[in-house]
Order: sequence, then C-alpha cells, then structure tokens
Amino acid sequence: MEVRLDKFAMALWRYSAFFFLLTTCSYSQDVLEDEWTPKFAMPIANVTVALGREAVLSCTVNNLGHLKVGWLRAEDQTVLSLDSKVVTHNVRVSVSHEPESDTWRLHIRQVKPSDKGCYMCQINTINMKKQVGCLDVHVPPDILDAGTSSDTEVQEGDNVTLVCAASGQPPPRIQWRREDARLLQIYNGSVGFVTVDSYSGERLDLVKVDYTQMGAYLCIASNDIPPAVSKRIVLKVNFAPVARQSNQVVGAVLGSSVNLVCNFHAYPSDNTSWYREVSEIHEYGGDYKIGVTRMSYEVTLHLTVRNIRPIDFGKYFCGITNNIGQARSTITLYEIKVETTTVPSSPPTTTTTEPTTTPTSETTTVATVPELSTSTEATNSNEIEELASLFNDNTKRGAEASSRRRSYAVSSSSSVSIGISLFLASISYQLSSIAASVR
Repeated sequence: MEVRLDKFAMALWRYSAFFFLLTTCSYSQDVLEDEWTPKFAMPIANVTVALGREAVLSCTVNNLGHLKVGWLRAEDQTVLSLDSKVVTHNVRVSVSHEPESDTWRLHIRQVKPSDKGCYMCQINTINMKKQVGCLDVHVPPDILDAGTSSDTEVQEGDNVTLVCAASGQPPPRIQWRREDARLLQIYNGSVGFVTVDSYSGERLDLVKVDYTQMGAYLCIASNDIPPAVSKRIVLKVNFAPVARQSNQVVGAVLGSSVNLVCNFHAYPSDNTSWYREVSEIHEYGGDYKIGVTRMSYEVTLHLTVRNIRPIDFGKYFCGITNNIGQARSTITLYEIKVETTTVPSSPPTTTTTEPTTTPTSETTTVATVPELSTSTEATNSNEIEELASLFNDNTKRGAEASSRRRSYAVSSSSSVSIGISLFLASISYQLSSIAASVR
C-alpha cells in the first residue's frame, strides 16, 4: 500500500514539474516575441501642401529586424516603394531612410491635385501591419470658362443673371464688383432695391436693368491660396438716346475758332451727325472738324469751327439715332463784337528854363498871371511901396530859388504848371510898375 502511494506521489510531482516547465517556457516565448516584434512608434501625420510644392510622409517602425517597409497608394493598392527601392514609374516619387534610423519617408515632388489622397506604410509580417497617412493639396482658385458668363447684351428693363464658376482647394469664394467702383444695385425681396459696393455668391441677379448699370463687372475668386483670380464681364444695355443739354448759346469773335460740344447718353451710339438749318455738316478738311468720344454709354460730340466768318453764326444741331430712338440738341453761335475805343492822350508839358536874373519888361515867357486889384480899399500907396521894396529885395533870392522848383503851365484841360520863382518874379515886376504909376 505504501509503495503505491509513493508511486502516485512521484507521478504527481513529475506532472507538476512538467506543467511548470511548460508554462515557464510559454511565458518566456511570449516575452521574447513581444520584445522583438516590429511595431509602429507613432501614427503617420497628415500633410497639407500647396500645389507644386514637395510633400513628405514619415513612417517610424521599431524592432523591424530583417523585415521590410513598403509604401502603397491606399485607394488602389499601387505599390510605390519597398525598403529603399522605388518600384513606381512616377519620377516625382522617392523614399529616404537614414542609417541607424527607424523612420522611412515618402517624398512626392511638384505635387499635383491628383496626388491628393491617403498613403499606406506597410510591414511585411505574416499578419500584415499597416498605417495610413493622408495628403491634402491646396490649389489656387481658377475661373472656369465653361460655367462662367461671357459679355452680355440686354434691353433696358430686362432681368439678367451673371454667373461665375471657379475651382480650387479649398473651394474658392466668389465676389462681384464693378470695374468703375460704382455701387451694385441688388433687388432684395423683403426691402426692394439696395445698393452695395460688392456682392458674394456665384450668381449675380440684376432686376430691371437700366443704362446706369451698363459697364464692366469683375468676378473675383479667392481661397487664401495666392494668387486670387478675376474675370471681366461686360454688360451692355440697349436704350434710346438722351440729350444732356437741349439748348446752348456760345459766343465767338470773327476770325477766331470755337469748339461746340454736345453730350448724350446712348447705346448703341454709332449713328451721330452735325447739321445746320439748310444741310448736314461734313468734314472735308476745311473749316469744320468733327469728333466723337465714347465712354460706356456716355457720348460726346465735338464740332470745331475755324476762321469764323459772318455766315458761320447761327444755329447748329447735333444728334444721335439708334434702333430704339433718337435725340437732338441745339447750339446757337453768336458774334461777340469787339469795339475799339480811342483814349485821348494828355497834352504835352512845356518846360521853361527859368532865368537866374531879375526879369525885365522884355521877357517873352508866356504865363497866366492873376489880375491884382488897384482899389484903395485893398491897399494904399504906402503899402504898395513897402510891398515893392520887399519884393525887390527878395527878387534875387526868389530867382535863385526858382531854379530849384518846377514850373507849371495853366491850361483849361490841366492844372496850372508854372514855377514858383517865375510867379514871384512876375508879381514883383507888376508891383514895381504900380508903385511907379502911383507916384
């Protein structure tokens, strides 16, 4: 009995030891496999690049051992590379791996929109291991001619829609502006017509257009990827001519030249004319020169009349005609008369040489001398003698002083022009004569 128990205990010990060894070996194998099995160190970062640049996707693998890393296009499983060898025929694709490095990089140069998508980094284990990273390509905006309006011509009062189609990544924004910087007139169902400097959206709806909305419109596409692009769309509105001035009056001098100007709003505006009461004016290289200036719907007619003659004065008519209507303006050219006025010249001034000695009765100088009164009420003989003596004593000094003064001659058309010294000398002479007669 004891022998049987010993055998049983020995068998139990053997089975226990075998189980222990089996479990220990299995655990050690799991630890070794976990330490040496290849695995990805981190996820592949997604990349965004602009069109034409280089994109680089990085894949980091630990414990690769003797295994290999390959790159594939995820959407169609196209193999691009295996380890460091490129197997695709796309010359823009290459791979790089630095020695002692766990990172394999996929390079795509001169990126195109078709390169957008996801790429797979794969390890050739029995149970395949893979990671996916995606490439986004930013594309500058481009306006598509196929879906975009071209130059448009409508009748006044019609509704018109301008369309601008554009591509790009991210999808571009569309903005409308007028080339001449005028405001856009937009119809809003709730508030009616409003004016704005710009409008956003692929479609620009213009309701009941008039001639003021005629001009060039700019469709501008942008998505923050330079450069932004634009397209110029010209809107033409047909309407009847309108004269901005109905009647004008212009003056000119005989023999001169004058430029007559008429301003209209009209489209089309090809049929213009100048004429007078009797006939149409034509330019044959003579005294008339005709010109036309057009800017959108604004039309200016010019007529230059050179070397004006009397027959050139009168009424001139300018006009525009199109298939919708006509308009006319009148200009009256009148003569500006130039009067010649003769201005009388001032009388000549006579300069008299004053004598340096006391004048005598033989002096021939003509001068206007005021008459002196001989009334006894004015003076008596004694006073006259005193005055004569006084003037005789000062005659010499008066004559010397007279040479330093100007003479003045008295006339009906000007002020008295005689020298002060000549006047004093004449009075002295008269007083001496009166005194002699009184004695």
